[in-house]
Amino acid sequence: MATYVTGRFRGSTDSSAWPCVGEVILNLPAAAVATYTRDGLVEELGPDRCKLVQGSWSWVGLAAALGRFDADIEVTGPAELKAAFGDSPAATPKQQDDGRLPTPILR
Repeated sequence: MATYVTGRFRGSTDSSAWPCVGEVILNLPAAAVATYTRDGLVEELGPDRCKLVQGSWSWVGLAAALGRFDADIEVTGPAELKAAFGDSPAATPKQQDDGRLPTPILR
């Protein structure tokens, strides 16, 4: 029953998994990211860099959730998450000193 309820709250109809799962590299220490990540997977890539695999009920919702880290974000996949960063004003990185907005690194 718990699996069914968890899945329904996540927008899934046949499992407890998130329907949208993406992977990014954040220019933040893994320990800092893990503190604010409830059910994602955080992997340390260096002292100030980590990989995060996170899920959400929608791609735009995932982009917005990742934008809250207020750090440079390299979207490593999938293409739907890369596209969502272009669609979500909530996931827009903060302005640089010269007033320009940086764009996420899309590979």
